Amino acid sequence: MLSTRNHKLGFPFSANLRSDLDDAFTQFFGKSFNGFEGAYSPLSVWEEDSKFHVALDVPGMTKEDLSLDIQDGNLVLTGERKTVENREHLHNERSFGKFKRLVRLPEWVDPASVSATLDAGVLTVVMDKKAEMQPRRIEIQDISKSE
Repeated sequence: MLSTRNHKLGFPFSANLRSDLDDAFTQFFGKSFNGFEGAYSPLSVWEEDSKFHVALDVPGMTKEDLSLDIQDGNLVLTGERKTVENREHLHNERSFGKFKRLVRLPEWVDPASVSATLDAGVLTVVMDKKAEMQPRRIEIQDISKSE
């Protein structure tokens, strides 16, 4: 059951306020509040010692539904979550349609090293840091023993 509460102005909002605002914005302006029309796929970005990672949730999608490009210093992730035709929903919180996500790549990422995998509804993109930016241990020389 959908939990709702009344806003102090009398507008009913469900527990998912972001979704409600996005729906209202879409109905009023014809496009999504978050800047994307149709589907929305959340992502995570993190770095490790020698790698840069991006993970994008794309449940139910195949690699044929997705596209991955590097343009103007951005990682561009696009896709389309297809709807089931001839289905009238009684309630629907799932979004369908095309989406596009841009991730600005740091200067220390090597775009030639990109690899991507799709597993259990998560698209994971991994890139190496440029060699000069990777952590390395520097040997200390004891010059006092050389005399």
